[in-house]
Amino acid sequence: MENGSSTAISSADVKAQAREFGADLVNISSCEGYEKALPGCKPEDLVKDARSVVVFARRMPFANATPRPSVGYLEFGYYGHEAWINKLSYRLALWLEDKGHMALPTPAGRDIPSLRILSEGAEPEVFMQGSFDLRLAAVNAGMGEIGVNNNLITAEYGSRLRLGAVITTAALEADPPKRYGVVPDFCVECGYKCIKPCPAHALPGDSAVDHYKCMVMYPRKVSPEKAVDVFRKRYGYPELQLAGRMMAFTENAPHICATCITLCPMDEARRVKEKAKNGGAGGQTLPVVS
Repeated sequence: MENGSSTAISSADVKAQAREFGADLVNISSCEGYEKALPGCKPEDLVKDARSVVVFARRMPFANATPRPSVGYLEFGYYGHEAWINKLSYRLALWLEDKGHMALPTPAGRDIPSLRILSEGAEPEVFMQGSFDLRLAAVNAGMGEIGVNNNLITAEYGSRLRLGAVITTAALEADPPKRYGVVPDFCVECGYKCIKPCPAHALPGDSAVDHYKCMVMYPRKVSPEKAVDVFRKRYGYPELQLAGRMMAFTENAPHICATCITLCPMDEARRVKEKAKNGGAGGQTLPVVS
């Protein structure tokens, strides 16, 4: 493959195809800018001679994207939503392959090969690692920036979306990244609506997240010693075995909390537009930072 038999394709071709497959947003990054990625998780670690990363997003329906846990969110905002994205990734990878370019679809979520216990005691520290950093890829591709909720925030859909990516050897024109700083302006103007309501108090306000607190959800009600012991038993498998268990939900159920995702008001304009279509009243919008 790519020994002279590949078909020349443009970024516009790839984006159009991804949208035809169901993507709401499509951006492209080069394979540079992944210095912060963990060892083994850079594009070139996963695909020899990788040159581009195609990143795409599918939005959540507003009615399902609520801070209250619901069956609708689990299916159409999380579990079923990720299944849609995995299908999209698969189809786009095969399309690129048929054009003569190697292409690797990456899982939309739960592909956790390891959980490291960094410290124990009254306030344990743990780190959960994915096989490929989709949020970093989305930032590098100019889709948005990481907000204080530790999620990607886009001008079009806020954080109410799920991400997918295909790493490919095709040389595609990259989109310029948006750089808003550690705490983006729109988070300052929002007033950090996601931080206080977080039931786990897992958001320190610097765009990071406390993995331990987020995982247990209610750390004040959980014994740290017992929690760490459970982590050791639940996540103490070889990498591929653990990833398989996580993707199949055989180790733990879906994380039911979506507070940090759904309280982001960045895409309030979409809500206003949808209300207007239904004859409803509008609301206040935040300025779009570009």
